[in-house]
Amino acid sequence: MDKALLELLKEAKEKEEKKMNRSQEQKTEDRQQIFNVGFQAGIQYMMDKIERQYQLGKPILANDHLYWLKGEIENLHDIMDDIEAEYNAEMGKDE
Repeated sequence: MDKALLELLKEAKEKEEKKMNRSQEQKTEDRQQIFNVGFQAGIQYMMDKIERQYQLGKPILANDHLYWLKGEIENLHDIMDDIEAEYNAEMGKDE
């Protein structure tokens, strides 16, 4: 009888330990999910801030330096202007 009771107590203890381990694993998963959501929110905040600064025509301060932003159309115009200037310079030399 004592052996049976000890076995039952041992099984109950093992079940409780498994339950606690699952609980700890769930807490860890929950914390990771909360971290991931916060991380994504931070990234979105910074992207929104960069976009607002661009729309206002203001620079962004990063590492004690100001960075001016330009959109894809402005960038394409600059590239095309550079290509045109280079082409004109080459043509001027060949003539």
